[in-house]
Amino acid sequence: MSQGVPDSYEFGDDLPIEPIGPGTTVLVAGPALTPAEDLVRSMTASGTSSGEGALFISTNMTCKRLLQSCQRGDPTVDPTHMGIIDCSGQDIGQTQAEAKIKYVSTQSDLTGIGMNFSALYESLYPAVSEGRVRTGLISLSSLSMYVDMRALFQFAQTLSGRIDSADGLGVFAIDPTTHDTKTVNTLSQAADGRIEVRDQEDGDADGELRVRGLPDQPSGWQPFSLP
Repeated sequence: MSQGVPDSYEFGDDLPIEPIGPGTTVLVAGPALTPAEDLVRSMTASGTSSGEGALFISTNMTCKRLLQSCQRGDPTVDPTHMGIIDCSGQDIGQTQAEAKIKYVSTQSDLTGIGMNFSALYESLYPAVSEGRVRTGLISLSSLSMYVDMRALFQFAQTLSGRIDSADGLGVFAIDPTTHDTKTVNTLSQAADGRIEVRDQEDGDADGELRVRGLPDQPSGWQPFSLP
């Protein structure tokens, strides 16, 4: 869809993550009480202030709460460059927002989620800077409660493939403590790399992260702070 080689996706100075190449999907893995999902929201929404698009698949938070969370963390987030698929099953049709909103009544409807993803992506792509769209899925673990692992893996792999073909960026959240190692490793195959998140025991940072499987990234655990 793009001409030439598009620029990599960049992140804030407080995140020890080097720019990630277009077409990449990363799995952000961290237990529920760590800032893993906040990191996904930040990585996905941060580009809207510079004209990029952000497309969220939200399974456990209404579109209204998701928008509030993104803007509370970073007031420069531009909701007019955002699309949200609300799969929470709460307050359907009640939200008036500048973002493009689609509703799916149940998390088990992967077909409906996929169709709405395609529709929102196609509407965002020509409206944002150079067709650059970041996709945040929060979360694979929540979806796994409603569908079997084969269907979930195929869904994640399909999303990753669409993101790759559009030179986008995918950021998928997973709570590894709710799955066995085999399941996490299987879902990891739908991504190009992994960002592991844990709490920081000492210091003022929000948490620590380390990047696996992506080139030119810092090695070992790094402290990070969210906006």
